[in-house]
Amino acid sequence: MRLRTLASSTLALTLIVTGPAAASAAVLGDGASTGDAQAAASGELTLLATTDVHGHVLNWDYFANKPFPDGEELGMSRASTLIKGVREEKGSDSVLLVDNGDTIQGNPLAYYYAKQERITDTGETHPLAKTFNHLDYDAQVVGNHEFNYGLDLLAKYKEQVDFPVLGGNVIDDDDNDPHLDPYTMVKKQVDGQEITVGVLGVTTPGSRIWDKNNLSGKVHFDDPVETAQKYVPEMKKAGADVVVVLSHSGKDPKGQTWDPEKLQENVSTSVAKVPGVDVLVAGHTHQNEPSEVVTREDGSKVLITQPNYWARSVSEVDLPINLDTGQVDWGTAEPGATPLATQGDVAEDPEIKDLVASQHEKTIDYVNTKIGSVTETLSAKTSYYEDTAILDFISNVQTETVESALAGTEYEDLPVISQASPFSRTAEFPAGDITIRDVAGLYVFDNTLGGVEINGAQLRDYLEYSARYFNQTEEGAEFDPETGTNAVDEASGAPIPDYNYDALAGVDYDINVSKPVGERIENLTDAEGKDIGDDDRFVLAINNYRQSGGGDYPVGDLKEVYNEQVEVRQALIDWVEDREVVDPKDFSDENWRVVTSSQDPGDDDAGDDADAGDDADGGDSAAGSDTADGSDSADDGNGAEADADGAQAGADADGTDDAEGGTASASGSEDAGAGSDSGTDGSSTGDDGSGDSDGGGDLPRTGAEIATAIGLAVGAIAIGAALLIFARRRRI
Repeated sequence: MRLRTLASSTLALTLIVTGPAAASAAVLGDGASTGDAQAAASGELTLLATTDVHGHVLNWDYFANKPFPDGEELGMSRASTLIKGVREEKGSDSVLLVDNGDTIQGNPLAYYYAKQERITDTGETHPLAKTFNHLDYDAQVVGNHEFNYGLDLLAKYKEQVDFPVLGGNVIDDDDNDPHLDPYTMVKKQVDGQEITVGVLGVTTPGSRIWDKNNLSGKVHFDDPVETAQKYVPEMKKAGADVVVVLSHSGKDPKGQTWDPEKLQENVSTSVAKVPGVDVLVAGHTHQNEPSEVVTREDGSKVLITQPNYWARSVSEVDLPINLDTGQVDWGTAEPGATPLATQGDVAEDPEIKDLVASQHEKTIDYVNTKIGSVTETLSAKTSYYEDTAILDFISNVQTETVESALAGTEYEDLPVISQASPFSRTAEFPAGDITIRDVAGLYVFDNTLGGVEINGAQLRDYLEYSARYFNQTEEGAEFDPETGTNAVDEASGAPIPDYNYDALAGVDYDINVSKPVGERIENLTDAEGKDIGDDDRFVLAINNYRQSGGGDYPVGDLKEVYNEQVEVRQALIDWVEDREVVDPKDFSDENWRVVTSSQDPGDDDAGDDADAGDDADGGDSAAGSDTADGSDSADDGNGAEADADGAQAGADADGTDDAEGGTASASGSEDAGAGSDSGTDGSSTGDDGSGDSDGGGDLPRTGAEIATAIGLAVGAIAIGAALLIFARRRRI
């Protein structure tokens, strides 16, 4: 049974205590007087919102090849049941249904119809378009991940849906006109009276960085706040009684001052402060934040609601409408939203399942395709704090790809090194057969591979920046990954998601976490063991998210020497198919380590400082990461892709992290951050931030266990005391 909003509860209580007349007066706006001869009639408009769905139509984990676990269910098929229930209860004419972006990317189902059987080539309707059309959405805004597969695929999706896809701050380069509709006007019925709802869409400007290869020279981004300042008055003038803003952007980070010149990633709080906005739907950061009330300088209030990502919840906002004015009038009630969770006793809508059944089965067949075998189990469980073979596998493929492409060029003699991030703590290549889903579970983002020239000084700066991920420890102390990772980023005030930590292959180095940030990289040598000088030159194999500034790494001055738009995940799959056998002996190289004191160069045994964490379960102690997802948020900067999604975004996310986050989620992810995302989202997730931890040993949890433990302790103390007395008597 769903909880009602605070507004509804206040109204009901007023009816019981003081009668209908007082209740009617309670919902009047500030301009109404309790002494008015006749109180205004009121009605209710219901807003339902989703965000950061990331392709999750069904409650199915394609990486695990099974439904999501009990208590972690998700997906639009479950959200559909909740949406239909509200419409049946309230009347569909009085329900506005919107989506806040990051819809067509983020899991294998979405990937398959963007890459394997691309809808622009086949003309087949995208599974998310089918789903959203069936639910009769009123509007949607583009998220940053809507641009991942190019403007042509976005245009095809936009053509396939039966509702407007908005993006008021996405601007065409050629004529400076909006690339997408800035807003739409939707007619609804409230108590038989027509109400016009203006729905404005804005999205994070970070896409100009994260998807530069798809967008440069085609579209650019205006500031979301300035966009809202422009269009909200225009919507009101055009007859909007109610104004809803879909903002694919996180809330303003603590300490951030809005600056339109900076095109900041997360500015939803500042957008909400624009006069005339009644409700803002936030997203991108893969945070589950159903209600936040923002009070403007004039005393007026606006509600921000952010539903849970991956269709883990639907936000329900019941807006009290003054039928005399047609406008939202909270009266004395505090604005609020009800999160309708898709976990637990919520059935999957069979109509949605039938709609995408064939596409779902085709995706399952694809991800379970055998592509080779692996000689021993490779796990990413500890990749966020120690060198692992499975991360070396990524870097090995990236290095070989770039080296091959540079043959015969002026850069062929430069050593190629590689970066890789721990997108997922639960990814694993099990000994034996390896499938596409095994690789996809390891590399959850749709990144492409690039190559940049980097010198020794820049390389050290890069590594020092990455090492911010670790919390400072006492010199010589035992390193604990549970408390030693996901340090808080001073700029954002959020934990750094896993997907924004980079491990480099091709050079050797120690990370001395007893040192302050900026002084941690020690014993930096090349593959031959030679100290790296400031002017030594390398080529860094790097994914497009990182190369374009995702995670704010110092890459702006690095010259691009390779970019053939090779998708990293596909390169990994192709490598396995070509070689048929994955043997870590062919690529594993323990070239970096976390230490808590300075070590002599080449002291391979000194890395035992970090060994205490080897048995950790890989959980992320920083529960708030986005994205990401200990990851996915996010966003991803990309934000949140698969909650790494988000991960990466918010990271990105997307972590944010999408950072989601993020990203990751990835998400942060993101959750992708961003939540846990069952470890498949880079925090798993951005666009995007944490995996649950079982660390801490088998401690007693129940009352009986605690009582037994205390009894045993008391008994032990008593026996010890008796022995001590006996010993003293013997001495006497």
